Amino acid sequence: MYEALVFLAILSAAMLVGLMTTLLTVMRVIWRQQSDEDAARAFQDFLAKAGTNRVLSTLTVIPIVSSIVIAFTGAPNHAAYVCALVGGGVFLAFFFLWTAAFNLPVYKAVAQWGGEGAPADVRVMISRFHRSNSVRLCGAFATSLLFFLAA
Repeated sequence: MYEALVFLAILSAAMLVGLMTTLLTVMRVIWRQQSDEDAARAFQDFLAKAGTNRVLSTLTVIPIVSSIVIAFTGAPNHAAYVCALVGGGVFLAFFFLWTAAFNLPVYKAVAQWGGEGAPADVRVMISRFHRSNSVRLCGAFATSLLFFLAA
């Protein structure tokens, strides 16, 4: 069971590394090249879909749940146990809680956009979203490495 939990945590965190990398390298460029109005519409549409995506929601809890189960069931050795618990803690702090503290306010603000033309804060919100995702990328990457070491 331990190996399955570690594998799921690695897979989940690595998939989120890929998503954050795509957001930072592809979507940032696309939104930067668009007019403010087009970028606002595309950003709002993206966040509406991402915020309710069940796959993304599931990926964001797997490393935490894996760590909790490992905390109660144990690991093959002390180093693996520590790496798994630290990996879950890093993910909890720098992905899950970071999202709640810094991304959700962006989601809420962007959801309120409406009407014609571009909102005055479109570039500020997109920039804030990408800065926050940089931290989330680092958290997911560190989690992947820690669970890999726990394997």
